Amino acid sequence: MKPLSIHPRWDLIFTPKGFAILNACLIGLAAELAAVALKQGVDWLRFWRVQLALHFSPWLWLPILGLVGGGLAGWLINQFAPEAVGSGVPHFKAVLAGFPIRLDGRVALTKLVSNMVTLGSGITLGRQGPTVHIGAALAAQLSRWAPTTPDYRRQMIAAGAAARLAAGFN
Repeated sequence: MKPLSIHPRWDLIFTPKGFAILNACLIGLAAELAAVALKQGVDWLRFWRVQLALHFSPWLWLPILGLVGGGLAGWLINQFAPEAVGSGVPHFKAVLAGFPIRLDGRVALTKLVSNMVTLGSGITLGRQGPTVHIGAALAAQLSRWAPTTPDYRRQMIAAGAAARLAAGFN
């Protein structure tokens, strides 16, 4: 009979299955952290937008803030990641179909910040499409850091999109 050991068995973690589970957990964690960052950032920007509207004339400041926020988000996307334009769901589908569309950490960060600015400035857009794009880009970046096959990478990108969409709906 083998003695009971309190030390973890590292050889179980570094099997292909253990590595896949660890990678999936990291992708889920990154997706959740991005969801929290988006929610907190939007809430913070909305607070300041409401404060400005309370102290100054809202009929003037609210449209100006929407215009500035939309312009800033468009500039961010244009300067840092033109691939982050649109809802992101078609980009995600195209990557899964094998089209060579860039999907990485820069796309995720640009999409996250531009979506935060857009929603925080009062523009009424949904966050479900961009959340899919952010999750897929985070998963693509994380799966790129590990030696994986293209099929495994596609599975991780799909898992990242799903995790981020689930986080977007709380």
